[in-house]
Amino acid sequence: MVRLLALALLLGGGNAIAGDYRNCGQNWRMAAPPQRILALNQHAADLLLALGAGPRLIGVAYLDDDGIAVRDGRYRGVPLVARKYPSAEAVYALRPDLVVAGFVSAFDFGSLSRGALAGRGIASYLLDGGCPVHRDDLFAGVESDLATLGELLGEQATAQALIEAQRRELESAAQIAVGARPLRVFYLDSFDNDLQSQGGRGMVSQLLRAAGARNLFEDVDLRGFTANVEQLLARDPDVILLADALWSPAAQKIRALRTDPALSRLRAVREDRFVALPFTHLFPGVHSGRAVRELAQALHDTKP
Repeated sequence: MVRLLALALLLGGGNAIAGDYRNCGQNWRMAAPPQRILALNQHAADLLLALGAGPRLIGVAYLDDDGIAVRDGRYRGVPLVARKYPSAEAVYALRPDLVVAGFVSAFDFGSLSRGALAGRGIASYLLDGGCPVHRDDLFAGVESDLATLGELLGEQATAQALIEAQRRELESAAQIAVGARPLRVFYLDSFDNDLQSQGGRGMVSQLLRAAGARNLFEDVDLRGFTANVEQLLARDPDVILLADALWSPAAQKIRALRTDPALSRLRAVREDRFVALPFTHLFPGVHSGRAVRELAQALHDTKP
């Protein structure tokens, strides 16, 4: 049974385990310590790599913001098995004993559901931020992921070091923001014919609060939502935060904002007050602490 990380450290740690573990509010079973791990999202792979699981990673899928890895077919030395989600046939051909994902969509397909995988003796893990019901505190969720996966992989000491590093990054961000007026930030996920953003229940709101800022649409009681031009013009944000993704590069969004007859009137656009972060850093994972600290510094540097 997976126990608290602190208990594992007290007992010595260092060994991968087999047995029951808790994830997304349910109990799951791992028949043997994992040796063939498949990551179905980039930020899931990043967390596993940070925990030292690289030699056991047999593949990664669905890279969000690393174009070079897509071109070369390898992500930090790990084979890229699919540009998006692999087919069930491709997954089973790889013979994984553990499949880890960052978004619940990875397990949406019937033959690749977590139940179907378990029926074939394959363990699965969904990062806390991707669970249908996740922790209110995304940083606590990341700590839980590190603790649980760290114990499953026998990397308890590494997990504890990563948890402590995240806490230091959050403290550093708080120090940067001390005494500063909280900037109102509009988050732009993607921009085609509409403005895809997040409301107060979105994870970006927590990143912004930890960085000493506020989501411009924090009062909208939704996770993802589509903002309209009139709303955005009326609220006129101090800064625009951009997700930098392969399918929606930050530079492309900036060009679109500058050429749009209405949106080009926004003060943040006129005064070139943009902050861009890699798409994967805007979702709970091993980068979350660093993302907050970098965001706090960038917002400090772009103050009106």
